[in-house]
Amino acid sequence: MAMAMALRKLSSSVHKPIRPLFTADTFYHMTSLPNEVVYEKEKNNSVPWPKQLNSPLEVVDPEIANIIELEKARQWKGLELIPSENFTSLSVMQAVGSVMTNKYSEGYPGARYYGGNEYIDMAETLCQKRALEAFRLDPAKWGKFL
Repeated sequence: MAMAMALRKLSSSVHKPIRPLFTADTFYHMTSLPNEVVYEKEKNNSVPWPKQLNSPLEVVDPEIANIIELEKARQWKGLELIPSENFTSLSVMQAVGSVMTNKYSEGYPGARYYGGNEYIDMAETLCQKRALEAFRLDPAKWGKFL
């Protein structure tokens, strides 16, 4: 099916002029310009993605934002006896909804499969240290990853 669609698309574009693979704009996106410069250029060209990436959910998708508020109200008014459904604090929601979730970090601190995990390692090491302190555990016995 995919092959048939590709052939159909190819045959319909045979008589169209070939577009260049690289343009000046392509190279612009490949450079390592500061985010502010890229954002200003894209904003002036009325490209929607920078605005969406930096706007709150209420602006980008008010319908979903309303549904989330309804669920928040339901949880706030009720008493959830299922531990995994307890009402979460704002600080926890900010942490689990942060840019830290954009990073895949398989393995243990200092021994990850992928690079670029130095801040993930810092956070995980801090959590391990705090867990040892919270449960009054001996780091020599339980803290082998610290």
